[in-house]
Amino acid sequence: MEVNVMNRRKRTLPRGWYPFDEKDCKREIESFLEGWSPSQLPSSKGRGGIIPHAGWYFSGKLATRVFYSLTSKSEVEVVVLYGGHLSTEDVPRIVTEEACETPLGDIEIHADFVKNLMKRVDMRKESPDSGDNTIEIQLAMVKYFFPEAKLVGIRSPLSLKAEIVGKEVAEVAKQEGISILAVGSTDLTHYGPNYGFLRKGVGRPSVEWVKKENDKGFIDRALKMDAEGLLKHALKNDSACSAGAAISAMATCKALGSNKGVLLDYYTSYDIMPDDSFVGYAGILY
Repeated sequence: MEVNVMNRRKRTLPRGWYPFDEKDCKREIESFLEGWSPSQLPSSKGRGGIIPHAGWYFSGKLATRVFYSLTSKSEVEVVVLYGGHLSTEDVPRIVTEEACETPLGDIEIHADFVKNLMKRVDMRKESPDSGDNTIEIQLAMVKYFFPEAKLVGIRSPLSLKAEIVGKEVAEVAKQEGISILAVGSTDLTHYGPNYGFLRKGVGRPSVEWVKKENDKGFIDRALKMDAEGLLKHALKNDSACSAGAAISAMATCKALGSNKGVLLDYYTSYDIMPDDSFVGYAGILY
């Protein structure tokens, strides 16, 4: 249902990140699920997860499958989307418009949740023209899988402030009796000449190092829900672009009862389009 508001957060990402119209969005989302069924889902209902944000051509399959795996949770009132691309010195930023535009219709922001959270955590309003992709790239998928849910959108910094944010989000949800999902948006290692990161040269050896060592180190800590270890790994090894988003999602899910993660799948952009520069993607369910 379209939200009748003037204060709507408009799309900023150009064509190529994700489709422009409803029909194409639905077709792509459904294509990501063709021939796939989750084989490692926990017996309990999911509380959230970690997804990539590189653009649907590269990372849409993983994001779709995490969201799909979370649909078993009944009556989701709010999807909390954590984005990133902030520094260690930044404070969290939160979306304060009334709604966000998507090709599938507007997603209403849960205004009371946002107000209550801003009373508890030092935050800035997210600029409507920031151009950041970490949250926007996921919005059409949220609307597709949770059409009645409202949104809370937060960009989390690359510090343990992100853990505080995640815990406070869980507290607001508990106090207000609101059923939420918490999803963190981050890509993993950005490797190669395009990113100025060439620790293992170029070619297959570098791909194997990223997969089996650098990204694996980040993923192992994410599965253990080790916020401090994950942050240290990301800072030391450049193993994620938005580790704060992952930390916030982990903290929220942990506060709501999760004790470990499940890796749904992992791959890199090299597996889709081989190149000396490539990025890692993981889909994790809590």
